[in-house]
Amino acid sequence: MKGRLISVALTLPLFTIILLYNRVIFLFHALILAISIISTLEIFNMAKVYRQKNFRTVITTIAAMVLGYVITICGTNILHGDFSRLYKFTQINNISMSLSLVMVFVLIAVLFIINMFKVNVSTFEERGRAILTAVFCFIYVGLGVWHISLMRFMTSGKYYIVFILLCAWLSDTGGYVVGRKFGKHKLSNSASPNKSYEGLVGMFLFTIPVSILYYYLYSNGYLSLVLGKDIPTFSLSQIIWLTVIFTLTGFLGDMGESLIKRMYDTKDSSKMFPGHGGVFDIFDSVILTAPISYYIIIILLN
Repeated sequence: MKGRLISVALTLPLFTIILLYNRVIFLFHALILAISIISTLEIFNMAKVYRQKNFRTVITTIAAMVLGYVITICGTNILHGDFSRLYKFTQINNISMSLSLVMVFVLIAVLFIINMFKVNVSTFEERGRAILTAVFCFIYVGLGVWHISLMRFMTSGKYYIVFILLCAWLSDTGGYVVGRKFGKHKLSNSASPNKSYEGLVGMFLFTIPVSILYYYLYSNGYLSLVLGKDIPTFSLSQIIWLTVIFTLTGFLGDMGESLIKRMYDTKDSSKMFPGHGGVFDIFDSVILTAPISYYIIIILLN
């Protein structure tokens, strides 16, 4: 627990400043890209891709992530708002995500090519595992995390990002605290033996009250100094339902990461943050929640 508190005390203030302060918007996008890259490297490490000497697969995947991220961000409405005062990219708009999806198939093609000519370096089974891991990382981790950046350009974007992070991280905290104290009925011994039905209830006990408080504070202008003055168009009942949905998706993202770690027989994705593990451990619930919340919000706004 002490390690968790130290990690939070060191990282949360820096992350909050980068997220909320408009003058460092470039650092915000760099941070999102770094999260996707580091998480990918952690997954490669868990999958033992480095030990199999599939370095070209790793380098190709990271290069594709950087290019795909730039395409995605450039294709968003880049010529408006605070970002336009720093950089003038070409506006691609509607085809940005399509180009990012094309990058998936380009990545697969390149991975096939570079693995065709590897002789006496790794077995075909190891190469296939490395390719599948690379594609998974690009689609799940890369495209998932990038939706946080896309959300930053929306009206009340900072509000939605903080809202999603609250749902993801508070659900994790609530599940941990309540589950550790009262957890008796296990959810899944095979995927995550420490998860319980009591912990699942604890997630909602943490996220729903805080989301309601956050909604009222923002709607009444108490957070306008840091989050802007744009009032979200959602009603309180919609916020509650969104909280339930985002809490569940965060839980599924956490369970998904638990499955991955069990598959590779490891406790944490890395030891970067004492008490928490690696970047993938911290953002596992956010990765799945970000794209789902992004499109739900767009549908509701339209």
